[in-house]
Amino acid sequence: MKQWMGKHKWSLGFAAVTLAALAARIIWMVKIPNVPVSDFHVYWDIAKNVYNDLGISQRGEPKAFQGPFYPMVLGVWYKLVGTTSIFAGKILNVILSMATLLVFYSLLKRLFSRPGVVLLAYAFAAFLPNYIAYNSTLGTEILYTFLMVVTLRLQFSELKGRLRYPLMGVFIALTALTRPYFIVYPVIVAAAEWIRRKSWKETVIAGAVTAIVALAVISPWTIRNWKVFDTFVLVASNDGYVLFVNNNDNNWFGGWMHPDQIQVSEEFVAKFEEIGVPYPEHPPQANELYKEEAMRWIWANPVKFLELGVIRVKNTFFNGAEDVEKWTMNEYRQNRPSMTLVDLEREIKFARSVSDIIIYVISSFGLIYVLLHVKDLLLSLLRKKTTITFGAAVLCMNIALYPAVFFVSEGQPRYNFPVLILLILATVASIEILGKHRRESDLR
Repeated sequence: MKQWMGKHKWSLGFAAVTLAALAARIIWMVKIPNVPVSDFHVYWDIAKNVYNDLGISQRGEPKAFQGPFYPMVLGVWYKLVGTTSIFAGKILNVILSMATLLVFYSLLKRLFSRPGVVLLAYAFAAFLPNYIAYNSTLGTEILYTFLMVVTLRLQFSELKGRLRYPLMGVFIALTALTRPYFIVYPVIVAAAEWIRRKSWKETVIAGAVTAIVALAVISPWTIRNWKVFDTFVLVASNDGYVLFVNNNDNNWFGGWMHPDQIQVSEEFVAKFEEIGVPYPEHPPQANELYKEEAMRWIWANPVKFLELGVIRVKNTFFNGAEDVEKWTMNEYRQNRPSMTLVDLEREIKFARSVSDIIIYVISSFGLIYVLLHVKDLLLSLLRKKTTITFGAAVLCMNIALYPAVFFVSEGQPRYNFPVLILLILATVASIEILGKHRRESDLR
């Protein structure tokens, strides 16, 4: 028996971590109370309408403001289980969260050669407080991360390009339908193939096939939007609005603000009157007006835009786990009447402090990892000679995608959720590089 356990110790470790991670998610889901607010309540409303065969709509009106895939999946799940309860939505989160871990484990085995390193990184993701807590929220975070990790795993698969590229295109589309900015991912696919093969032909094929398939999968939703709103909306109509409320003379904190708090010109308001939309409403027809005004401000105020961009990146990656308390346990205080106020606040602050430290550490290591490889990455993109491994290149480009997006649009701790799993990879790889007890990195 002892010999058998020694032979299978890594498999046993994987099973133990997996079961403990499942238990942690279920316990949190059951014991920590919260209710959907803000975007989470919107997703829940739309999912209930999907359940009732009313499509992607809210309060009787069709919607295209946000990506449709999460409320669509949640609505279909509600049909399967026969209820639109919040708890049923949390069960779906647990299923997707565990599926993400299994795909991530497969990716780790592809990237790292040492079983101990694989298990360490896997346990890190399995017990990350954010990845446990968000099972209680009805939002895009867990579904998006699952789709993103599957896309990443396909990028490292041994499948031939004629199968791998179309499959990646499908998952790129589904991920973009969850969060629209992922539609740029074919560029990363093409750049990675260039670094790996240094073949223009393969680079063009990789980028073109993934992009064409992704657009083909998205097209029914785009056509629906054209028919419903009589305007072009590829995935969501919120990009111009988000750009506007985050880039203006009144924004000093780098986050979302209500447009009523933004000073605008009479000419800008008049443009809304011309299309029959009262400012500051934001139907799809008004999206381009918001985008044009935001771009005008950015070009006219490059220094202020740079300042806001830095603030947004800081808010996203170096504000700790503020979002965990805000979104995943917003009824916790009301449900602890037996505790004194001091004891309750101390308990919450202690949990928040531990979570903050973890976020700061992996964000720092992620930054270190990218800085250690950025020179070789750029040289490998610009020259025929490759000076970086495929694994390191893909990881760096995937991490860099998110601060680039948030620098321009909006920054808050909640948005770091899908990046955390990439930062865990970078943390483990960075520790190996800094250790210097073996070759530069185990990341292949």
